[in-house]
Amino acid sequence: MWLSLWQGLTSVRLALLSLLLVGLGSILGTLLPQRQALEFYQERFGTVGAALIGRLGLDDVYRSPIFLSFIALLLLNLIACSLKRLPEVWRQVQSQPGLEAYKTLPPRLQLTWNRPEQSPQQFLMGALPRLLGRPKVVEDNGTTWYLIRRGRWGRLGPYIIHLSIIIVIIGAIIGNLGGFQGQINLMPGEATDVLRLTDPPGDKKLDFSIRLDNFQVSYYPNGTPQEFRSDLTFLQGGQPVKTAILRVNDPVTFGHLTFYQSTYQAMPQGPVVLEATLGEKTFMVEASLRQRLPLPDDQGMIMVWKVESNIMGLGPAVQLAYRPTGGGHPLLFWVLADTSRGQPPQPGPLTFRIKELALTYSSGLLVKYDPGVGWVYLGFLLMLPGFWLALFVPRQRWAIAVVPQGKGKYRLTIAGVGDRHKIVLQRRLEKLQAAFEE
Repeated sequence: MWLSLWQGLTSVRLALLSLLLVGLGSILGTLLPQRQALEFYQERFGTVGAALIGRLGLDDVYRSPIFLSFIALLLLNLIACSLKRLPEVWRQVQSQPGLEAYKTLPPRLQLTWNRPEQSPQQFLMGALPRLLGRPKVVEDNGTTWYLIRRGRWGRLGPYIIHLSIIIVIIGAIIGNLGGFQGQINLMPGEATDVLRLTDPPGDKKLDFSIRLDNFQVSYYPNGTPQEFRSDLTFLQGGQPVKTAILRVNDPVTFGHLTFYQSTYQAMPQGPVVLEATLGEKTFMVEASLRQRLPLPDDQGMIMVWKVESNIMGLGPAVQLAYRPTGGGHPLLFWVLADTSRGQPPQPGPLTFRIKELALTYSSGLLVKYDPGVGWVYLGFLLMLPGFWLALFVPRQRWAIAVVPQGKGKYRLTIAGVGDRHKIVLQRRLEKLQAAFEE
């Protein structure tokens, strides 16, 4: 039973199967929105589909027991394959084939040497280290053999790749078990030492405070954000110890935490003053963000749902949610602060205009602690020499036999073989032939 289990763990079929399962799980995790509320899946896939998604853990694929079992299967396969084959490969790397193994190599080229002023041995000892590699010289019944072995370390390439993948997986496991991720939202001048965790949800008190000194945002002509940045100060014991500028794709590290500029939100400073017109009657409304406000004369209810500092390049705007008298779904529409280029259409009998709108910004920071990220980087760095050895280091064996023919003449037979990269073998042979002809 143990032998059968070991043979199964070290099989190539299991490697292909585990890679296929990991790939399929990754595709599902990419195509299916992750970590949404149950209602989200019920709305799109029905009650049965949502229940199946929850039961299989597809709403959080990368942490589901099924996906983690696929990763564990791949990890066991890599370790088992390496343990089974690496000792024999290491012996092959360390061992030097005997002369008889070189004598059986297929001949590639035969030459006659007839230069009394220089022996072929002198020429070969000068040219071979440059063209093929440093040779091992063996005398056998009057024949001088020059034996060269190239690319033997390339055999270790696949196992270095195996090791790098194992290290990456171990780093991911360490980060998953020992790390955390959270969010901090700050207004200019505001400081906090509390991190709101997203997984698992909760609050985590930090041993330092972070203060948002300033927030800046610039836009392209079409209103798309060009750059937004936060000027931060880190404080310990109430005293500033570090200042940093946080931009998108330019994170800042303090202590063991890494801070990313995640998002921002335009916020009104105080209530938004709106002018509502109904026929010839006009009245003012002061509405705070996300606050339901009844309109006069029983005209329904209004709420400032969202504020934008520059919508589609048209300047500041407010999105209102208007529910007419009698109920029904709220109607969403935008009201521009700058009316020089007109206003979007507004539903209902009322027409709204912005009279006062003072904006500030809330900066959203993504905060991560990942103790396994160093292992992941190490794994990827180790993977590069592994791929180089496995793919770009050809394994070749060369043998050059120098046989005396009398009167200063010699017959040279060049033999060689390569398990891959036949073109590289042919090019080396052509360079060697050109050197002889010169």
